[in-house]
Amino acid sequence: VLTPACAMTSPLQNGSAATTAGGIAMVVERQSCDETVQPRQPGNDLVEAIVELEVRNPTDQPVAVHRDRLRLTAPDGSSIRTSTWFANHPLTIAAAQRQTFQVRFMSRGGLSCWKPMELRADGAVTRGAEPLTLAAVRFTPAHAPPGYGTPSGP
Repeated sequence: VLTPACAMTSPLQNGSAATTAGGIAMVVERQSCDETVQPRQPGNDLVEAIVELEVRNPTDQPVAVHRDRLRLTAPDGSSIRTSTWFANHPLTIAAAQRQTFQVRFMSRGGLSCWKPMELRADGAVTRGAEPLTLAAVRFTPAHAPPGYGTPSGP
């Protein structure tokens, strides 16, 4: 039984949660990665990656997640901005709460559904006006079903 390539699954390999000194954590929960192979344009595949994140706020103050500041770093070092609708509207996570949300990234070249990725949150999580420091979360997308991304037909 094949699952659709767009189904959300746990990453094949998942790094540990990125955590601030105050205990606020960001973790990749699930992901999907679709790669459209361009046989006549090697290295120019169209990749759509959707990453489901959970941010945990154990503190006694709310924090904000600025999704438009999240970046997905590809193996070639390129940094891809999110293409999530309304990403410029921060999400507020109340004190002692957690929230799960998805962000979408698209790239032509650079990303690959078969190679490790890194989600960077530089300045993306804030408490008031203060940006909090989080390490990058490294993960390798789950492999697509057999035959996905291969040319079909003669």
